[in-house]
Amino acid sequence: MYMKVKTINNIALLRAPLVGSLLLVGVLLILQTLAFNGNRKQQITRKSDSITANEGQETFQELGFFGEVREDKWSDFVGAVQNNIAHSRKEKGNLSFSLYQPEDGKLKPIWFERFKNKAAYNYHKEQSYFKDAITVIQQSLTGEAKSTTLQVLDEVPAVVSKTTDRPETARHVIVLFDVKPEKRKTFIDVMAGVASRSRSAKGNLEINLYGFADNPNKFVLVEGWQSQADHEAQLKQYHIKRLTAALEGLFVSDPMDTRYIVKDISE
Repeated sequence: MYMKVKTINNIALLRAPLVGSLLLVGVLLILQTLAFNGNRKQQITRKSDSITANEGQETFQELGFFGEVREDKWSDFVGAVQNNIAHSRKEKGNLSFSLYQPEDGKLKPIWFERFKNKAAYNYHKEQSYFKDAITVIQQSLTGEAKSTTLQVLDEVPAVVSKTTDRPETARHVIVLFDVKPEKRKTFIDVMAGVASRSRSAKGNLEINLYGFADNPNKFVLVEGWQSQADHEAQLKQYHIKRLTAALEGLFVSDPMDTRYIVKDISE
């Protein structure tokens, strides 16, 4: 046992220079590995930052139906939501925020809001005026509000709504579409053409088509017009008259059953 140890020690002495060289090489390899891993980690971090930044550019949209508001709470409800909207529109991340009421006077308001990204929307929900509005809303409704998250379509890029000096006389139209899966592309192509022409029409404030975030075959059309007259004049245009024929057979259900003609009561 002793001789074996001694022999090993002699060999170790004879090969000391070689071992030193091998240790140096090993250290260099370790350093290179650490450097590579550090660079790789940095690259992964940068890639993650890039993904986050790209995702942050996707706007956030929400369409909501409050349902019926108690008549004795209507004034409080409108005041609270209007206060929330007034403050929200001043947020850097807000693109638009509107409260609508059916033209027939029913106390079944609708809201639509757009933010630059989900982070801006989350910031909005942290504000005191939002929380105050939620408290009043919950006390005012006869049932539960329902909302749908929407996404912008690449084929029909959304534009920010124009403002009007007379919102009380403006007309807005919201239509929900449930499209057959095999007709999706046809529907989008037709609506892209309609949006392109209608945006340049007299009195148009906006015409945007959004898709449901959770269903690729459901869509929402949001229109705004300076007046009822402007909207009715648009309906008489040749390309609009042809729209009914172009959309024939595309839907699971009749869009006229989910069409809302509303007025803006945001202010």
